[in-house]
Amino acid sequence: MLRNMFRWGRNKGITQCTCEPEWQGLYTEIDGQRQLALPRDEMATIVGYLDLTAHCAGCGAEYPKPWGLASK
Repeated sequence: MLRNMFRWGRNKGITQCTCEPEWQGLYTEIDGQRQLALPRDEMATIVGYLDLTAHCAGCGAEYPKPWGLASK
């Protein structure tokens, strides 16, 4: 049920990744610092709670699928 509280897309246009191959690396920014992000089967709760977005490290496109923070 909790995972259904958060929805992807937020009604804005999704930009496709222009890298070859696509989505070579993902990052998010927390407090002005880049953090490594990784694709996941379902969105991490903290990502939805903080309303974070992940971006392609190559072209900067917003990642439209579930993801989470990489462990340190």
